[in-house]
Amino acid sequence: MTGKPLFVYGTLRDPDVLDALLGRTLAAHECVTAHAPGFQAVHYPHRVYPALIAASGGNAPGLLLHDLTAIELAILDAFEGDEYRRAIIPVLAPSGIVDADAYLPVITIPPDAAPWTLDNWTALHKLSVLDGERRTAQALRDRLSAARKPIS
Repeated sequence: MTGKPLFVYGTLRDPDVLDALLGRTLAAHECVTAHAPGFQAVHYPHRVYPALIAASGGNAPGLLLHDLTAIELAILDAFEGDEYRRAIIPVLAPSGIVDADAYLPVITIPPDAAPWTLDNWTALHKLSVLDGERRTAQALRDRLSAARKPIS
């Protein structure tokens, strides 16, 4: 299991996407509602998914994922790709403020970028991208699992 929880604020909050990537459904204690005070989810430029940026007065909704395995985290890292880097941010969980990893954009996104919501993504894009996301998830799981198998 990895040490820090992971805060997700975008399409990884969608159970179909998250389950496809991890190859399992997280238990209730592994996935809790949280917020990132001082941050907001905005549209990543020229993409249908979001970026998390610092924003005075912001309070980005998300989920705090606990007890991910090293391979699950590697799958999520590969899924997020080169457009994001993992960084530690403060997150408000039911237990209080905790330090959590979050995927932040590697590019600078202006503070006036359009807000992004999961509801809007679900209504406009989910059906058109979900099959591709599932195929990507399976390919990532296969590649990363094969890389970790011992050679006989």
